[in-house]
Amino acid sequence: MTTTVTPPATAQSLTLDKLVKTYSSRGRESFQAVKGIDMAIRPGELVALLGPSGCGKTTTLRMIAGLETVTSGSIRIGEREVSQLPASKRGIGVGFESYALYPPMSVRENLLYGLKARKVKGAEQMVDSISRRLEMDDMMGLRPAGLSSGQKQRVALARALVRNPPVLLLDEPLSHLDASARQRVRRELKVLQREFGYTTIVVTHDQVEALSLADRLAVMDAGVVQQFGTPDEVFDDPANLFVAQFVGEPQINVLHGVARVAGGTVRVEIGSGAGALHTTVTGVADGTNVTVGIRPQDCVIGTDTDKGVRVTVAYFEHLLEFGLATSTVAGVEEGIVVQTPAAESYEPEQQVTLTAPAERVYLFDSDSGERLR
Repeated sequence: MTTTVTPPATAQSLTLDKLVKTYSSRGRESFQAVKGIDMAIRPGELVALLGPSGCGKTTTLRMIAGLETVTSGSIRIGEREVSQLPASKRGIGVGFESYALYPPMSVRENLLYGLKARKVKGAEQMVDSISRRLEMDDMMGLRPAGLSSGQKQRVALARALVRNPPVLLLDEPLSHLDASARQRVRRELKVLQREFGYTTIVVTHDQVEALSLADRLAVMDAGVVQQFGTPDEVFDDPANLFVAQFVGEPQINVLHGVARVAGGTVRVEIGSGAGALHTTVTGVADGTNVTVGIRPQDCVIGTDTDKGVRVTVAYFEHLLEFGLATSTVAGVEEGIVVQTPAAESYEPEQQVTLTAPAERVYLFDSDSGERLR
């Protein structure tokens, strides 16, 4: 007979309102790590905070958990304001990258400790269920000193899950796992989150992890949420150049172009007389210097030299499922990467043309990086 953890009676929403964190010390200039974040997370939703190191992801998570003081703004779980409550009063499950395991205790004892301290009924069965789901049965009798970093991370994740929290916070929960274990645990984490209804925030710098796990993701940079939306929205409709460059693999091609407007349509000239690409953007004046973004998946190589941009293949990588053709354009320093079908192959110095669907040719302001539409 399989024992499962009982899901929370009522999933809770999590709302951040103008959340700010400023670090100050005597004799030094203050530093604002988080700059007024607004975010409304629905009950049972999984949200990923995605961004480079130092962008404020973990600081935001620690404020929600009660491990960092809030400079200003509010944090609400459901209708309850918790920003001034101690961590122990918030009812939040936390799994941090640093593990924070008790060295003298076995893995089983680490998982049971918090449950027994709160006198939770059925604690042993809860631990057994989670350990099976995360493939941890063979390490339950070991102490943290005898575990690899990946095993320790799995224990920290299990300890957060076994609390059955209405809100779950995970900081880089899969970063120390090897590739195969990361895929297995990622899938299981998604299943558990769906099954048990945790309202969850996952902090990660890994876009694959964020895109595969999240219902919505918040892309952060320099303490600011640059865009908050579903993975499809962020990938297909980036708010600015930073988001476009940070999300997507292979990375989006970024080029200099000049907008040409005629008859109500906009073309973007690329390079020195190499040709132009059509775009659906309308809010740009003729002759404007712009930054052009084209995802490798949206580029199409052809042989009609009267259409698109004339390019020269520099080198070609065959990656079994698809190919990557890196090409050059006269007058452009940056190479253009094109993702090609598996059956296609190209030779160095081969002359071809490059086109892309007009709606997938993104334009950005060359100074601010903001999206032009």
